[in-house]
Amino acid sequence: MAAYHLSQAPQPTSIAKELLQWFGKYWFQMVIACFVWQLYTNREVKSSVSILEPMAVQTSMKTEKLNASFPEEPAFPSIFNEDRPAKATVKSWKSSDFKNLSFVFDPEMANRKGVDEAIVKEKNTACRKYVERFAATAMSEMKQFGIPASITLAQGLLETDAGGSKLATDSNNHFGIKCRSKCRHCTCRNYSDDDVFDMFRVFDSSWESFREHSKLLQIDRYKNLKKFGTTDYKSWASGLKKAGYATDKNYDKKLIKIIEELDLHQFDK
Repeated sequence: MAAYHLSQAPQPTSIAKELLQWFGKYWFQMVIACFVWQLYTNREVKSSVSILEPMAVQTSMKTEKLNASFPEEPAFPSIFNEDRPAKATVKSWKSSDFKNLSFVFDPEMANRKGVDEAIVKEKNTACRKYVERFAATAMSEMKQFGIPASITLAQGLLETDAGGSKLATDSNNHFGIKCRSKCRHCTCRNYSDDDVFDMFRVFDSSWESFREHSKLLQIDRYKNLKKFGTTDYKSWASGLKKAGYATDKNYDKKLIKIIEELDLHQFDK
């Protein structure tokens, strides 16, 4: 086997020689140039990051405000959130939350609002007791003055909230009767829930209030109602509203509702 001699190895070409010579001459300058280029490129990256940072902060702040406007809801029903207190589904009602006539005007309200039966019974009992107390008086006034007993009772119930108003308990005034312009031999009183110029009659007894109501309906404003007799309570209710007995635009409807819910028309016969 022939021996391999160094002189037989391929020799670099003239171009390669020139490159080697150039690199050997300028290698230091190339190192410096690479270092400067590295510094320049890093500066551009930092500059772009500094420009984007305020935008990122603003976006984050907007996101936080948006999230704050929408309260966080549980991802699952409350059964999976044992630490979360359960919301009350039924309000704890008190008797003072309702008037005596509340369930007469709206019999379904108790079921709709989940009112305890004891409260409903208490309010309806107050209405029944008022009727039992004054039914005989209303029928007596009907015989003498021709006013349906049902109308008299319904007006008394409405004006006093079945006897629960201060006007009834403090002044025995069951029909909101006001003082005449020249009130002689009578006592009047103002109530905080009325106009300061509205003065209401004070009676010594409830019976006096019922008699004054009968006399009031004999004046010219109401005399046309006598044509309806003592059994047409609907026409009486409508006539009282038209004659301006009360300012409530639903006055007639309320009277009819009370009469029909409490069967007051039975006292007209």
